[in-house]
Amino acid sequence: MSTSSDNEKPARGEISPEDRESLKKRASDLGARLDRVKAEARAKQGPEPDNGARGAALGQAMKIAIELVVGVAVGGLIGKVLDGQFGTAPLFLIVFLMLGFAAGLLNIVRTARRLQAEADPLQRNAKAVSDDEEDDDRK
Repeated sequence: MSTSSDNEKPARGEISPEDRESLKKRASDLGARLDRVKAEARAKQGPEPDNGARGAALGQAMKIAIELVVGVAVGGLIGKVLDGQFGTAPLFLIVFLMLGFAAGLLNIVRTARRLQAEADPLQRNAKAVSDDEEDDDRK
């Protein structure tokens, strides 16, 4: 690379000190604008969701699904064992499948009521949303 003096143009592939300063200034201005846009986007988006709360909600959803499946499975197992003991083909199987399904649904309703009771104070304290904001969210 050749060295350039003030009287000469910069050699090919080199940037003059003025151009270098100009590029640095533009890059720093661009970085500042990007930071402002990111901050505005974060403010508009609201607080980040709590991963612990998400995990707890997922756990509750899995619990509800498993309770129904286990209720039906245990009812079917009891019915099949009783049918084998008494020789009454599908009678006890059908009855206990229905009982297992009913027990699973009862557990789901209890869990849903408990979760609703826990969430009720949070819902009452939440900020009301105006109709204009709801319309903006749908667009």
